[in-house]
Amino acid sequence: MNNLKIKIMKKIFIIISITIGLISCVKLTEVPKSSLTTANFPLTNNDAIAAPNGVYVQNYILSSTLDYMSELNTDITASGEDSRSSDGPALSTLAYDENLSTIAYLWGVLYQGIGDANLNIDNLTASTTITDPLRTRLINESKFLRAVYYFYTVQFWGEVPLVLHYGSTAPIKRDSLNKVYSQIVKDLKDATGLPLSYTESTDQGRPTKGSAYGLLSKVYLTWAQVNGENLQNNPKLQNSVAYADSVISLGTYILQPDFLANWSTEKRYGPEILFEADHLANQFAPDDGFNHLCHCAFVTGFSQETPHLIITDTIQYFDSWDGRDQRRAGTYAKYLYNPTTNSVFTFNYPRYRKYIDTTNILTSATTRQIDRTYLRYAEVLLIKAEASNELNQGPNSDAYSAVNQIRERAYGPYITAHSLPANAFDYSGLSYTQFRDSIRKERLHELTYEQIRWFDLVRWRILGTTITTAAANTLTPAGENPPNAQLVTKGKNYNVRYYRYPIPQYEINITPTLWQNYGYNGSTSHPYDATYK
Repeated sequence: MNNLKIKIMKKIFIIISITIGLISCVKLTEVPKSSLTTANFPLTNNDAIAAPNGVYVQNYILSSTLDYMSELNTDITASGEDSRSSDGPALSTLAYDENLSTIAYLWGVLYQGIGDANLNIDNLTASTTITDPLRTRLINESKFLRAVYYFYTVQFWGEVPLVLHYGSTAPIKRDSLNKVYSQIVKDLKDATGLPLSYTESTDQGRPTKGSAYGLLSKVYLTWAQVNGENLQNNPKLQNSVAYADSVISLGTYILQPDFLANWSTEKRYGPEILFEADHLANQFAPDDGFNHLCHCAFVTGFSQETPHLIITDTIQYFDSWDGRDQRRAGTYAKYLYNPTTNSVFTFNYPRYRKYIDTTNILTSATTRQIDRTYLRYAEVLLIKAEASNELNQGPNSDAYSAVNQIRERAYGPYITAHSLPANAFDYSGLSYTQFRDSIRKERLHELTYEQIRWFDLVRWRILGTTITTAAANTLTPAGENPPNAQLVTKGKNYNVRYYRYPIPQYEINITPTLWQNYGYNGSTSHPYDATYK
């Protein structure tokens, strides 16, 4: 176990109890309870290295919340919770409002992370005992994490309060999208000063220069799209391509030949990972790595019982996927070896394979120690291909090269087994629209259950058409099984308001200067035009 995890674990029980007990009623101006104060801030360089570790904690907690708000309200995932448990089914059928506890909880987690980052940045900046370049590195670590948390908040809620110092007395208000995105970019540009790698193996898991470059590429692409800007020759997309090229030119990252190795508990920090949330057994509680994605993926074990929290494959997606693509078996578990019976078990509904630990399969759902990927090299290549196509209103050689690397990895085992040329499954000769739609399909194949689907549908402005079309074309009648029943209900309940989440009502109650998003609690300020499909 590396030092980053060890130091975090020493604080974990206090932080978890504070977070769960208080996070839903923390005002944005309050000092984070889990952070070091100015009075007890470390006086030595060695002690200061531990200071940013508390800022990472909320990133781990996200692994047990984020899937609800980024997967359940899409076309391919449904809830398996008992109907008496309101949050999962409410999100899965688009029946939630400003009082849903999961929404309030995630808002609190993200602003707790932002507050922790602010406090750490302020204390390090003010310290006269921590020497450079260490001080600058630690500040930039916290800036990277603050950017991660703000990138989530601005995508979930739109205009959000931009708070950059703890204990600020400035009035709390919702700042413009451009102001929030500008701050995210500023923080990430500072974070490009982070090391390319760390000399100590004990520092694995910290963000690097490549992490910042990669996230800048994604932020610029998203910023241009959510703003509804003209994308042809767009400067933000030019920046997106440039930062993707910065990642590529580092020569540090490659695509794992074995797609599923990206979620191996035995091969952490692989060459495809730019940043992730680390999870190890005993990190949060005895024998619990605290990654709820693992619990959701395999809580039923080897049974046909409806999965308790997450149901995959609402549109029988597995059956339509090209079986020659290794990502199908790496994404969905239709068949798994059961060591108890010494036989292969076939599931009625495939489980999410990425977060099933087959090295300890009987305890996978309880040990929960697979790391949550945040940004992979594969996504950087897909971002470059997408941004290039939009910039030029058609794919150029760079766009083809980027996406075809993904294709060649996906079909690599089949190509090798059948002695085919490496480019046997490459894209070529596509129009702007054909390439755009192909990239969207590749993102779905590559990134399923990586807490990305809802964000993609929103930035492409096809959330409504995707859900309603999937609901209208379900392959089995409504009510015959839970996934399809929920999908049909989701299609009937769709409203353009679901392009954003509501500001939690508790936050508006304690901060009346905040306004509510359209469609929630009587808000009628309508920001959506005909481009939102």
